Amino acid sequence: MYTAREFAHHIETSNSKVIIVGDGLHAVAQQAMAIGHYTTPMLSMDEGHSGMEHSVFSILQAPLLDCHKNGWVEEYTKEEDYSQLPAYLCFSSGTTGKPKGVVLTHKNMIANAMQINQIKQLDIATMNNHPYETYLGLAPFCHAYGLSYVLHSSVSLGGRIIVMRKYSFTSFLQTIQQHRVTFGYLVPPLVCALSKDERVEKFDLSSMHTILSGGAALSASLIEATEERLKGTRVIQGYGMSEMSPAITMLSTAHTKWGSIGLLLPNCQAKIIDEDDKPLPPNQQGELCFRGPNIMPHYLNNPKATMDIFDQDHFLHTGDVGYIDEQGFFFITDRKKEIIKFKGFQVAPSELESLLAEHPDIEDAAVMPVYDNNQATEIPRGYFVLKPNGGEDELERGQKIVDWLHERIAKYKKLRGGFVIVDNIPRSPAGKIIRGSLRNMELVESRESSSSSSNI
Repeated sequence: MYTAREFAHHIETSNSKVIIVGDGLHAVAQQAMAIGHYTTPMLSMDEGHSGMEHSVFSILQAPLLDCHKNGWVEEYTKEEDYSQLPAYLCFSSGTTGKPKGVVLTHKNMIANAMQINQIKQLDIATMNNHPYETYLGLAPFCHAYGLSYVLHSSVSLGGRIIVMRKYSFTSFLQTIQQHRVTFGYLVPPLVCALSKDERVEKFDLSSMHTILSGGAALSASLIEATEERLKGTRVIQGYGMSEMSPAITMLSTAHTKWGSIGLLLPNCQAKIIDEDDKPLPPNQQGELCFRGPNIMPHYLNNPKATMDIFDQDHFLHTGDVGYIDEQGFFFITDRKKEIIKFKGFQVAPSELESLLAEHPDIEDAAVMPVYDNNQATEIPRGYFVLKPNGGEDELERGQKIVDWLHERIAKYKKLRGGFVIVDNIPRSPAGKIIRGSLRNMELVESRESSSSSSNI
């Protein structure tokens, strides 16, 4: 979904040695290469694609020695510590800012698969009618959720994964019915659709005993409504970040805590802290902090971001606010960090604000989340201070700015919450946006808003 400009940032940050290009994406990859004047070799997934020096298939058929000769494979000695060897670079905005390369080691990924499986084993032990699980591979494997939960964990348990190449709600329902999917990894908007879309009644979803939702928190009422409609299907939640490989808490079907994001995974530690970083007792809200073998060692080539997210005891500060009850169940109540969660994807307001600042009609701009109940997800909304202009309609100018922005960003980052024209953006003396004040500003100082997203 990335534009060439966004993709070029990843090429530069990762220092990639090879780029494997999916079908239909060759033009974007080539434009990204041109932006940074990169000479990274590209391998095409399409064997017959013209203009590519290599295809993946020809490389796989070539002697491994050629890959070493071209410098595409790194060699490690037996003495090197596998716990520090990178397995993946997953890009995440962390708690704020542009996407950063999250260094996930082999130890991180193996640990997290084993941790998740300890919870899954509780489910499997109680599912006598399911000798093996059939998992739905809908979550993108480029996303840490799909990579760890769906791919690594499910394969290591001996289950099979039904991979959906493209998504539509009808094909999603057909896939569950046709392949008798037993375990669905979903995101809140899909859970919401299952609770009320009339098309659900046309399909047999009785094979699915569990839905695990991730990417954003589900309300207890939505969980209850979905379970009531899908008789015999439990809806549970997990929680984590890319920086955690990505899971840190999870429920099993044996648990009945509606609204909880789960129990702490094995071999992990947690603390809830107040504004002064002092630990809080159960049932008091504060920032959630974790450490464990599944948590990344650092961000790639970004020591400041690494220092900002870890404390001196190497607890990762999530920026999420919540609490733990007396039984050890975690709950999310708010978020300190700026990241907007749209259907499980991370949208960094600062990235969009930086782009908006480049537009000649923008004096100042901010991006904030609004909640869309129909989709059960946050959506971004823009707040624009316009430069003086000779009488052109402000809403028309605002819409032109939105159209300009959308040409430069991936689809999931679009301002689906519309935009608001305001007199000023509240900022601290240091220039930081005071987002708490901005939440109330639309009701007080906005001239007129365009909240319709029908054109997106």
